[in-house]
Amino acid sequence: MKLTRKFVLMLWLGIILVLIGSAYTRVEREIAFFDRDARHDATLVGQAIARAMLHVWRIQGESSALDLFEDVAHRSPHYQVRFVWLDAQAGAPWVPSLALAELTRVMRGQVWSKRIESGQGLLYTYVPISPPGSRRAAIEIRESLQDERRYIRATWQNTAVATLGLSVLCALIAMWIGVIFVGRPTRMLVEKVRRIGMGDLTGPLQARHDDELGEITLEVNAMCERLREAQERIEKETEERIAAEQQLRHADRLMTVGKLASGMAHELGTPLNVVSGRAQMIFQGQSTGEEAKADARIIWEQTKRMTKIMRELLDFARPRPAQREQVDLRAVADQTMTMLSPMARSRDVTLKVVDGAAAHADVDSAQLQQVLTNLVVNAIHATQSGGQVDVSFRHAIAKAPADQGGRSGPCLVIEIRDTGSGIEPGVISRIFEPFFTTKDVGEGTGLGLSVTHGIVREHGGFISVHSVLGKGTTFAVHLPLEESSPCAS
Repeated sequence: MKLTRKFVLMLWLGIILVLIGSAYTRVEREIAFFDRDARHDATLVGQAIARAMLHVWRIQGESSALDLFEDVAHRSPHYQVRFVWLDAQAGAPWVPSLALAELTRVMRGQVWSKRIESGQGLLYTYVPISPPGSRRAAIEIRESLQDERRYIRATWQNTAVATLGLSVLCALIAMWIGVIFVGRPTRMLVEKVRRIGMGDLTGPLQARHDDELGEITLEVNAMCERLREAQERIEKETEERIAAEQQLRHADRLMTVGKLASGMAHELGTPLNVVSGRAQMIFQGQSTGEEAKADARIIWEQTKRMTKIMRELLDFARPRPAQREQVDLRAVADQTMTMLSPMARSRDVTLKVVDGAAAHADVDSAQLQQVLTNLVVNAIHATQSGGQVDVSFRHAIAKAPADQGGRSGPCLVIEIRDTGSGIEPGVISRIFEPFFTTKDVGEGTGLGLSVTHGIVREHGGFISVHSVLGKGTTFAVHLPLEESSPCAS
């Protein structure tokens, strides 16, 4: 109904302005007519008195003419009439109340009128008269403006009452028209759009009017139909994309398991030799009594060691649904380093989790372990014999890339730093592209960093890379510490 109120208000204001303008014009026209009529009547009265005085003046003389004037003046209650000499000096009787320019015009034989608005208001009219002799005179007629002012006041009051009545009537008519033709259709459209915003695309509207609002109604119905079709298509594509991403991530985990297999085989070789040797000694009777117990304990410990190694590998390879919760990422990093330690030892690379800030965040632990595994494996491959790979944690106010909003906020930063050969500057911008790799054929598919980038982005974070040729590379994973953190995409 807001649009209806605006429509009615604007229409009502327009009508009010038209009525006020019309009333003002009419009143001004009445005032001008009243003023013109008053000047005309005063001029006729003055000219009649002047003709009568001139007639008597010529026959009976000045004294008789002035007596006639006094008699006429006393018989005119509506006017105040005075005989003035135009050439009289200041201070003398019968001096006209005229300025020099006005006096000059009357002396030339022109009738002159002027209004005095101060006080009660007066209209002065000077009718020139040329009595016998060389002197110039005039009939001064003063008329009160009280009647005119009363008339104007009454006119304004009547006009205001008529304007108010017409404006109220027009407002009621406009309100009725607005509700029928604007308010109801608009309210239906608003309710429909609100339902669309909530995801309800059912219930098409009926176009009741063949106008612009009816066209909008038809377009909204068509839009809902297209949105429904697009929604179904997006849901299907989303399901397919999620399934493909899950398969891709699982494939990436299995590839990592394959890379770890050789290191695991070497890692299991030592405890298997120990178990085999101790079991043989017990079987052949070389160990008896307390020695047999000690050998059995050693076999049990080595078996636990091998079981733990295999369990970590199987847990990493096993697919599991995404589930976010508060996780100690330092413990995830320790577990990851333990799992990757055989690969690192085979390449003579040292792995280390550096002490630092608390590392708790709302994440999926399995997915973050895959992120750490991919980054640490790449770091191991890029590091020469005798090098080192460190994982550290810190808190920072970080700014997201432009394609993720470019906002700043509090983040947990996980840094994976190696002492390897570094990355070429021209390559850094492409390392997260799917199937892009700098490794030799058979050593990499180019999916690890792409999968890593996708997981981090799904968690609302981003990855930054800093590399110096010959000195090493640092991957920094930024994870938001708050749901509304500007670090999030």
